[in-house]
Amino acid sequence: MSDEPCTPLTERVLDLAVERRRGVAVVSAAGEIDLCSAPGLADALAERSGPVVLDLTRVAFLSAAGVQVMLEAQARGCDLRLVVPRSGRLLRIFDVTGLTAQVPRFDSVVDAVGS
Repeated sequence: MSDEPCTPLTERVLDLAVERRRGVAVVSAAGEIDLCSAPGLADALAERSGPVVLDLTRVAFLSAAGVQVMLEAQARGCDLRLVVPRSGRLLRIFDVTGLTAQVPRFDSVVDAVGS
């Protein structure tokens, strides 16, 4: 972990948008999920009840802090569903960390909402 403090600039590397589709919360993330931005993601997931679809198709970078947020949400009983491209860095990270074995992964938001 870095000893550098998070600054307003580094905290803005992640954009989050939340909408409801057929009664399911869809949290769309765009940018980078790192040590500075992970708390914002944690807050977005903690504020939701019922199923939560986390759309990561526009995430360019994911650190261990982001993976930890997802694991903690799942451990709290959050019905988390991840939307991750079939190929690329994120899927590789999820495979290596074991996240894909613990949290359902889908190819699209439509598939995740419908599950």
